[in-house]
Amino acid sequence: MELNKIEGLLEKYDEGATLLIEEAQLRNYFSQETVPHHLEPYKQLFSYFESDTKQLAQRAIKLSTEKPRRYRLYASVAASIVILFTAFVSITTKMDNSVPSEDELYAYNETLKAFQLIANNMNKSHEALNSLNIISSSFEKGKNNIVILEKFNKSTHKIFNLK
Repeated sequence: MELNKIEGLLEKYDEGATLLIEEAQLRNYFSQETVPHHLEPYKQLFSYFESDTKQLAQRAIKLSTEKPRRYRLYASVAASIVILFTAFVSITTKMDNSVPSEDELYAYNETLKAFQLIANNMNKSHEALNSLNIISSSFEKGKNNIVILEKFNKSTHKIFNLK
């Protein structure tokens, strides 16, 4: 009965579904001298865990209790100064109301003319597309009329027994 219980616990252990109490029962069972031959690998496994918990660290772990270094303070002050300087420069350049030169005005006006030309050509092509849409809708209406006439034709042939 004990062996069946241990094998059931081992199945749960392999699936990762055991509780801590059940794992303690397995450790106790495998700490015995005599274990069935088919369970020997588990004895080695649990004895390894047991010996591993008894090991101590070879050297002491030193925890740092020093206060944070001052360079963090200096770095945060320097970052604040950089942010303030950047904000000041961006605000003062926005306030600069310089008048553009003649070359800049000429380039601006020529660009506006080019954009106006493009817009006019796009409007012309849009008008052509509109006329195509009108023609397409006319074809659709004609197609619908033909379908109606075909239905009328079929019904008159049925009425007058024409072939």
